[in-house]
Amino acid sequence: MTIDWIGLIEYLVRAWFLLYFCKDSIVEKEKYRSTGKILFFLQSFLINCYLSYSVWVNRVLYRTQTGEIVDSSYSILKLLIVVCGSFVAMNVLYQGRKLAKLYLLLVYYTVQEMCRFILHSVWSLVTIAWLDHLYEQVMEQKIEVEYFVSAAGSLQTYSMWVYTVGYLLFMYLVLRMYRRYLTEPVEEIDRQGLWFLMLTPVISMAFDVLWRISFYRQQGEEIEFFYEKHGSMYVVVPTIAVLCLVCTVFSRKIYGELMASEAQKNSLMFYKQQLADMTAHVRELEQLYDGIRGMRHDVNNCVADMEQLLGESMREGHLPEQILTEAEGYLQHMQQAAERLSLQFSTGNPVIDVILNRKGQICAQEQILLEGEFVYPQQFGIEAFDLGILLNNALDNAIEACRKLTGHQERTIHFRGYCKGRMFFVVVENTYNGEVTTQKEGALRTTKADRKAHGLGMRNMRSCVEKYYGTMQYEAGRMYFTLTIMLQGKSDG
Repeated sequence: MTIDWIGLIEYLVRAWFLLYFCKDSIVEKEKYRSTGKILFFLQSFLINCYLSYSVWVNRVLYRTQTGEIVDSSYSILKLLIVVCGSFVAMNVLYQGRKLAKLYLLLVYYTVQEMCRFILHSVWSLVTIAWLDHLYEQVMEQKIEVEYFVSAAGSLQTYSMWVYTVGYLLFMYLVLRMYRRYLTEPVEEIDRQGLWFLMLTPVISMAFDVLWRISFYRQQGEEIEFFYEKHGSMYVVVPTIAVLCLVCTVFSRKIYGELMASEAQKNSLMFYKQQLADMTAHVRELEQLYDGIRGMRHDVNNCVADMEQLLGESMREGHLPEQILTEAEGYLQHMQQAAERLSLQFSTGNPVIDVILNRKGQICAQEQILLEGEFVYPQQFGIEAFDLGILLNNALDNAIEACRKLTGHQERTIHFRGYCKGRMFFVVVENTYNGEVTTQKEGALRTTKADRKAHGLGMRNMRSCVEKYYGTMQYEAGRMYFTLTIMLQGKSDG
């Protein structure tokens, strides 16, 4: 039995392509973390080999005793088995939504089939043209018949190698181009988006089925090829295949740009809303500051005056002991009320004060200990609004992490804002449940149901950090999650 090395190599490379295409888009299940990729690779390779080289399968599918294919429409069954086998294996080995997995497989097999159509038409035209040229030379007796037969055999062998290598290289380039536009994991695309993206692969696979039905069939003792009956198909088929590839690839690009535009729009709305909220709170705080200063001054003066009067009355014997005790208790309550008018955090900037004190109130209600110190870097030229965005979102995330703690687990948040050289650091440390989910580039991935809404805050934070040529890093320890933000000041102060 002669080994079909061309076919084996093609199936090996295609199995690797499938693994490469799905990389970073879906994640293996925990129990298949170490073997999932190997098993997925093997199932693709072995299914293709078995369907191609099993005589029993060919007899069943092609309905002939010899197992030789006499109607190209029967090849649809093999393609269907391969796709279904990959889908079943992907569901067993990988976690995530079935619709997202189906979308990946449809795109992959669309690229595989369309690249084959394009290269096959070009390869057929070149091969036929070369054979016609040799035949004409034989007819003109410029070459011997034996040379023609030998050259035709060599052409068939070497051209198949050239065709296979060219086909696989073309397929790899298209898959690589498509992966460039996978800006977010497939799992994060909503159902409506997946149906939109699946439209062109579904149409392309329908074209693939139509082409396989009509490519060739046996009529009596002869096999009738569709290309031979309609020579224009050498141009029409690859043209349609190219259009299918372009639509499949660039629909992903267009969808990514639309989602980025929508995210930017939502981010801008979120940014404006935060600005409006902060502006309103700043006005309230400024009024509160004035009221607090006046009230504390008046209360302290009143307490001092009453203490003096009580003291004088006591020395002159005008007041009984009971009245004096009650008066002292009343004065003590007034002093405590005056202390409550003081803000928990005072940084020297109304915007930062609003945020810290508002988060302090939330933490008090949630029984979370919030403590820290923050020095507003007036001399660094860092806008209070940008610092407000960073603090607001960082503390929101810390509070959310503390809310997930159950039982008697410690709920604490520590923050610091300090200068070091020309750098300003914001550090927020909080207790958490030890679970952190990251994306392929290392960025944090949301665990909330509303994936679109959540993440806007992180994008706003990154925008603020980039504005000051800074960095934003996190460290996930056993008990504490620490976010460190570094901003570059505009002057030495």
